[in-house]
Amino acid sequence: MSAVAVATRNADAVVEQERVAPIVAAVDASAAGRAAVGEAVRLGLELSAPVVFVYVRRGPARFFGAPVYQRRLTEEMARARGVLDRAVAVATSAGVATEAEILEGSPRRRITEFARDREARLVVVGSRRRKLGPSVSTAVVRTAGPPVVVARDSERLAVAWKGT
Repeated sequence: MSAVAVATRNADAVVEQERVAPIVAAVDASAAGRAAVGEAVRLGLELSAPVVFVYVRRGPARFFGAPVYQRRLTEEMARARGVLDRAVAVATSAGVATEAEILEGSPRRRITEFARDREARLVVVGSRRRKLGPSVSTAVVRTAGPPVVVARDSERLAVAWKGT
């Protein structure tokens, strides 16, 4: 394996380590996305693995024309950067090495492709109920190469627990 420099919790100290396969965590602005951030950070600490947060955007429709397209694209990119900045802040405060990427396309396909390209140790996704069609988390579980952890919103679980 190749050796790379990895920053430790102490910003002044850098340690040579063997490359560790990252945990890829797909996040968005939803409660399920926040649950995925928390679970990925917890696993990153437990496994001493870096976390790569990904935000997958579909992109605005082009048929609205250039001015509308550009405005919506700018808004989407700002939203993605905000979500990723918050995720990175959580991981950094916990002492987990982290990166962030914005991807474009189908979330089902792009999450799976990205995890394979990065040779991910694990994939973490949030879970939301969908009324139509299979969810992103279900599709990722079915098609991803590495193991997939589906993080659930703790508030929704608490409500489900009380209802049983």
